[in-house]
Amino acid sequence: MTASASRYDYQFDPQGDGTAARVCRLAGQNGGQVLELGCAAGAMSAVLAGHYGCQVTGVEYEAPAAEQARRYCRRVVQANLDDPGWADALEPERFDTIVAADVLEHLRDPLGCLRRARGLLNPNGQLVVSVPNIAHGGVLAALLANDFPYRETGLLDRTHIHFFTSLTLGRMLVQAGFQVDSCETVDTGPWHPEFSDYWNKLPDAVRNWLAANPAGQAYQVVMLARPVDQPPEYSDGAQAAMPDWLAALPGQPDSAAQLDQLRQAHDAQAAELAAARAESEQARSQLQAVTASRSWRLTAGLRRLANSLKSRP
Repeated sequence: MTASASRYDYQFDPQGDGTAARVCRLAGQNGGQVLELGCAAGAMSAVLAGHYGCQVTGVEYEAPAAEQARRYCRRVVQANLDDPGWADALEPERFDTIVAADVLEHLRDPLGCLRRARGLLNPNGQLVVSVPNIAHGGVLAALLANDFPYRETGLLDRTHIHFFTSLTLGRMLVQAGFQVDSCETVDTGPWHPEFSDYWNKLPDAVRNWLAANPAGQAYQVVMLARPVDQPPEYSDGAQAAMPDWLAALPGQPDSAAQLDQLRQAHDAQAAELAAARAESEQARSQLQAVTASRSWRLTAGLRRLANSLKSRP
């Protein structure tokens, strides 16, 4: 097997909790005809066919990997998923499940690929997708260190040209005509070994804050979707929790304490205003009492004389 064919070849426990095992469980529950996009050397095809009894068709770009995948697939089409015509080679077949596991991030036009895949599904078919999560806390730690370390494999695989969060993946599926029925995350915590050097160098306050990021625990995102005519807008649970997390940014004042200070300042200003109004009212009452008095009336002539003398040059 060549280096390119073996790069994504691996074995995994179908009962495990990793991304490949989860994707295969979701795909295998539907059984029947499965189309695996980017099947590589057939690691997942082997489990889908051998463990779940699916009839697997693969699409793979690299010829050596496609040749290896034929051990497990009833058919493998060698094609580029960025080529608009890749789906034509599969017509008029229709599939019960289409799998795109860690594939979309390698494509220049992942939305176009999803739209073409939708046309190959049976009316009651399903799509299973997995992508790396670019919002992972380790990536954020690296960015805070002014780095974005591409590697041979992993979350920042050097061949990744699109990046996704759970929210942006869900929105893309909706754009392609799918309703997202479920979203799972493969959580490693933000301290994944891939980014441990960056993570360990963070100040404690920043590290603790990043560790609480509701979108930062997931290393991978797995979604199950189905084609519908008018898919509803995607709603993401992690996104709903983001405002509270952002409000806890280190160095920010505590919102409850800040609100209490504002209330105290408002009450103090209100008290000062009330005292000033009372003082003004008291002065007005005193003036009215003076002008209504007998002495004020008797001295009216003297006041007029004094005013006329003041007006003379």
